[in-house]
Amino acid sequence: MLKPLPVADAERIYFVNNSGRPSNSFPNYRDIRDRNSVFQSLFAYRIVQIALGDDRGAHRVWGYLATGNYFQTLGIRPALGRFFTPAEDAQPNSSPYAVISYSCWQNRFAGDPDIPGKDVRINGNRYTVLGVAPRGFHGTETFYWAELWLPMTMQPQIEGHSWLDVRNTFNAWIAGRLKPGVSVERAEANLKAIAVQLAHEYPVNEGMDLTLSPPGMAGSAVRNPTRAFAGGLMLLASLVLFAACANLAALLTARAADRERDMAIRVSIGAGRGRIARQLLTESLTISIAGGVAGCVVAVMLLGMLSRWRAPGEFPVQFDVTADWRVFLFALLAAVATGILFGIGPAHRAWTADPALSLKGITAPVSGRRWTARDVLLPLQIALCCVLVTSSLVAVRGLMRSFQTPLGFQPDGAAVLGYDLNLIGYDEARGHLFQQRALDQVAQLPGVESAATSSSVPLSIDQSSTSVYPENTTDFRPRNAWRAIHYNVSPGYFHTVGTRLLAGRSFTQQDDEKSPDVAVVNQTFARRVVGTVDAVGRRFFRNDAAHGVQIVGVVEDGKYETMTETPKAAVFFPVPQGYTSQMMLIVRSRLPEAEMAAEMRQAMARLEPNLAVYTVGGFRQMLGLVFLPMHAAAIALSAFGVLALMLSITGIYGLAAYTVSRRGREIGIRMAIGARPAQVLRSVFGRIGKLVTAGALVGLALGFAGAGVLASIVYQASSRDPVVIAASVLSIAVVALAAAFGPARRAIRVDPVRSLRHD
Repeated sequence: MLKPLPVADAERIYFVNNSGRPSNSFPNYRDIRDRNSVFQSLFAYRIVQIALGDDRGAHRVWGYLATGNYFQTLGIRPALGRFFTPAEDAQPNSSPYAVISYSCWQNRFAGDPDIPGKDVRINGNRYTVLGVAPRGFHGTETFYWAELWLPMTMQPQIEGHSWLDVRNTFNAWIAGRLKPGVSVERAEANLKAIAVQLAHEYPVNEGMDLTLSPPGMAGSAVRNPTRAFAGGLMLLASLVLFAACANLAALLTARAADRERDMAIRVSIGAGRGRIARQLLTESLTISIAGGVAGCVVAVMLLGMLSRWRAPGEFPVQFDVTADWRVFLFALLAAVATGILFGIGPAHRAWTADPALSLKGITAPVSGRRWTARDVLLPLQIALCCVLVTSSLVAVRGLMRSFQTPLGFQPDGAAVLGYDLNLIGYDEARGHLFQQRALDQVAQLPGVESAATSSSVPLSIDQSSTSVYPENTTDFRPRNAWRAIHYNVSPGYFHTVGTRLLAGRSFTQQDDEKSPDVAVVNQTFARRVVGTVDAVGRRFFRNDAAHGVQIVGVVEDGKYETMTETPKAAVFFPVPQGYTSQMMLIVRSRLPEAEMAAEMRQAMARLEPNLAVYTVGGFRQMLGLVFLPMHAAAIALSAFGVLALMLSITGIYGLAAYTVSRRGREIGIRMAIGARPAQVLRSVFGRIGKLVTAGALVGLALGFAGAGVLASIVYQASSRDPVVIAASVLSIAVVALAAAFGPARRAIRVDPVRSLRHD
């Protein structure tokens, strides 16, 4: 998130947000480009899916549509060939050129050095490969790794319809390079003035506000939640580091106390105190640096695995988290600082200790001080452990509850398959016919209980919204519109996906292009747009009064874009009344989801061998990307919690063992005069128990107080869950007992005779 784009002068590249959203219309882009006085160059781009053909058929790949000045503005050089230019991106459908990524060149074209100038088939049409992007450049979005770039003017051919001249279609993302010496504040002031002009000239831009943000994460849309997640992760990592430092400090201090007699002998035979202090500091540094090097080796392996890992689903999300020299420098400095900081205590103890008392095994009293450094470090360590354990338990419980959250549909037991007929050049008439044939074909597969089609499915990455107006609207300006998620679905959709119909009816075969426009809405749509949940028979408008739609049914609310969203309005239209080339087949069957998905793939191949299908698998499996942030948070927090428990075990064990070792003579005397084991344990471990309890109470309070922060990362996270409270207390109790068991066992097995003779 902190790395700049791998381009020249990356600090002057900025993304243009539109009222907090990443997208804008292409006509708006042209106006902003021509009217601004702060950008040296401004480009537009869009994420698209493409059918790339080869000898084995068509394969769906992901890429960018980009204006001709895209590469020129970024200031990068091709690894091979050249990039397309503004002159080659002037007229619609006149520039069948492509630039491929370095990994695409290696993986799909075997690193062919003669690839520039060769033709490839994209969406069934011939495109000429102009060049190869440099290694390591995957586009202007950090986590999205594109395989190719096409000129923006090819958009009508790529997507089957043109929105390049449609002011109210917000599909383009805008970024550019600021002129030298132009500040962000000055640039935003210029853009805000342009936004006011565009809102005045075009009502669709009403309320428009243009702001800047660093590129790479869909503007501010993804950056803000990612920043919150990364900040929380760094905070927890810091707590683990502090717990490890407290642990090390306690262990080194205990070790120095055990070596007092050894140090006293060295001083007695002539060793200088400075030399002994240097020795102890050297030992401390050696331990910390060795541990730091071992940690770096493990980190490199784990980060390599994470960088090669692909997020669930077919959207090309990948994380490049390989460590650079700055990370290793930080690790080295942290190790050295830890070694010095926590080696000073033992060195100071050796410097100030009285050799005569140390040789007699007597600890010099410290006037006026009842608490030692170890008495402070142990509760601090336990408190940090409690915070981490509580956070991890809250996250895991939130993840468990999220799986039980009502979604408004039942993904288990259903299989899905996606396809886009535009990728093979189907027009609307042929598309309608093929979609019906595909639905009929999969409905006849063995084991199928029901089948349906939809332009998209809830919680997938492809969600569309539309503007709707109440029935009594006479002013159709954008300020009076409601935004609603919309889907085009076939009859039987609600039964197949498991969405409950609350009132009215579902769609039938009679709801075709010849019949009046109808829709099924969810409860939130009915309440907000119609004004009542009794919405069957009522009407609403799309765009203007000429597009009236009658509501024939009401379904339950659901989750449509994210798990954490507040209730949103959703509307469903019958497929014949709203054609879309991209479609999802949903099948509910008695067969395992993977087996059913394979059958669906074969059925589609029989119908159209050149059609690239995608998102093939179980419905629940397709939701993997939605649950990814929660999975990541739960895994990270659980790992930190386990590390904290391990550190607490060693910390408590170290202090308990040290106490038993230092008080061996006292324990022997107590046992010799008849003390029972319980009395010995109470005497030896009473103070440790109080320290652990104090640290645990403070840590649990802090952990539960800070659990609210997790709500922004993990859906359904709550610290008021009695299971979390009980598990947190039980974890600390088990850790304390397990850590103290060994020293306690040694304490009650002390031989009084041997103990008294020891000194």
